[in-house]
Amino acid sequence: MRRSASLVGDRTSEHPGSSRLGALVALALVVLPAGRAWSQAPPRSPAPPPAPAAPPADAPSNADPAKKVEAKAHFEKGFSLLEQGALAAALAEFLISRELYPTRVATFNAATALKKLQRFDESLDMFESLLRDFPTIPPEERTEAQQAIAAMRELVGTLDIKGAEPGAAIIVSGQTRGEYPPISPLRVSAGTHVVRVLKEGFEPFEAKVDVAGGQTAAVPVKLRPMVDSGRLRVVERGGRPLTVIVDGAEKGTAPWEGVLPVSNHAVSLRGKGRIGTAPVVVKIRSKQLSTLTLEAEELDSALRVAPEPMLAQVTIDGVPVGGGGQWVGELKSGKHRVGAALEGYLPEEREIKLERGLVLTVPIKLEVDPKSPMWRKPAHWLIDADAGFVAALPSLGGPAGCTDGCSRSLGAGALGMLHAGYELGNGFGFGLSAGYLFMTQSVTGRTETLSPAGLGPDTVDKSKDARDDLSLSAFLGGIHGSYRAGDKVPFLLRLGAGALVGQARDERYGKFELANGAGSYDVDHALTRALAAYFYADLAVRVGIRIGEHVDLSAGLQGLVMVALSQPKWDSNIELYTGKRPTKAQSTPPTDGVATYKNDPIMGSVVFGLVPALSFRYAF
Repeated sequence: MRRSASLVGDRTSEHPGSSRLGALVALALVVLPAGRAWSQAPPRSPAPPPAPAAPPADAPSNADPAKKVEAKAHFEKGFSLLEQGALAAALAEFLISRELYPTRVATFNAATALKKLQRFDESLDMFESLLRDFPTIPPEERTEAQQAIAAMRELVGTLDIKGAEPGAAIIVSGQTRGEYPPISPLRVSAGTHVVRVLKEGFEPFEAKVDVAGGQTAAVPVKLRPMVDSGRLRVVERGGRPLTVIVDGAEKGTAPWEGVLPVSNHAVSLRGKGRIGTAPVVVKIRSKQLSTLTLEAEELDSALRVAPEPMLAQVTIDGVPVGGGGQWVGELKSGKHRVGAALEGYLPEEREIKLERGLVLTVPIKLEVDPKSPMWRKPAHWLIDADAGFVAALPSLGGPAGCTDGCSRSLGAGALGMLHAGYELGNGFGFGLSAGYLFMTQSVTGRTETLSPAGLGPDTVDKSKDARDDLSLSAFLGGIHGSYRAGDKVPFLLRLGAGALVGQARDERYGKFELANGAGSYDVDHALTRALAAYFYADLAVRVGIRIGEHVDLSAGLQGLVMVALSQPKWDSNIELYTGKRPTKAQSTPPTDGVATYKNDPIMGSVVFGLVPALSFRYAF
């Protein structure tokens, strides 16, 4: 856990003595960063103070004159802070001013500040309130508000909570949003939120919800009756009737007694103004009554903790508060420990010092814990199929005798392979591979010898124009190991090895010169088939895109090396006529007879191939 001795944060002015409750509401709305400049539409200038006997249009006619004066002072202070670039602090002043004495200009400036701070759901509510509560606003201001409403409705979503028990408390990202069923739609800024639903006698419900702008996210809630519970009684030492807050939800007035699930709970008291207690932890035991006595005091400072990610659990002096998300509350001035924790991140705790009458905003950005199992992808089975064009480099390697004047076409064909395996969460995998290879190549202008039957070994006919049409068809089978990294754009490196077994084929033609120089003759085509057995190794590199949760499509390059275990050779027992074949009417051949080729290799002992391929991958 990392600690720092102090923290510099945003501070606003002292809470007004006659509007303590309003100030607390304002503090709960202050957000980071306070130093953003007022860069869009210019703020509205402060209006002249309304005369007590004649309140301005669009303002309550029965307003307390003292509150009007105080509201003006807060508005002017907010405008001054605005000019200094302290947007969050200025917002707090506008909201206090509006709480004391709602005016059009304070409402407009508060709505605009909320928009600039990207608190779109609150800004949308404020702009709609402006149009609803002040119908006589100037046309240009109305148009600006309407444009802002239209734009922010695309940035704000709605939570549709269904199935909860009537009267259950609803808490969204640490903020209380009333009871179920809600009176109006629960609008929130687009993003991820933690929704908690609490009701006495039921297990707490909690869910993470992704909300898209302009869309409604359904949150089906099922509150289950408590299986194991205990009771808690909360009293205030002086007997004052303060509101009891348990895990961020208001439960009733002290002295209060109710049923809670067996667990640790954060409990605090709140009263009018700044009277209350800091949160404390109480442990509820099964079928037992726990009594908690708290002593309320003046909480003369305020704190707002803004964790990032916003779903982190905030702790104040070691006490978990809220249910994940930002926390706002009043505390006694002095030193406190503020922390945040979230699964998958390194926890952090800081020591801060709160000053009397000020609000301190504390941002806490958690760093990812690289060792956390949360970031390790689960292991899974997979099937991977690829197919591509294969080119022999430089050739299939045979037959022998291809020297001066010999010409080879490109050895080319196709390779298809299927890989089945198991991939670990760290990206390493292993499995079995199988496939089929087909390649062809033509060799022309090659020197070849032909041995007539019955003559001596030195009496051979030669051809400098022999032609061979070669082909290789074989099955592959082996094992592989792989490494895969990346999510949306995955990268794969795979190394495999195994055996290739199939058939090599050579169809040969030629025109041969007689050994005695007396002439030449054409030899009819001859065909040999031989066993091709090779050890193979391949290395594949692929880059692709992820489509859905299980499927990858990718393209890549594969290198293939084949080393002969049984090199294919020409069958020297094949006899062929050295002229025209005899007809059925002829008893003897009209030519010199028959001859044979040598038992030479028809393919190389080592063959290299390059395979550009497309691949399809499915992970279970």
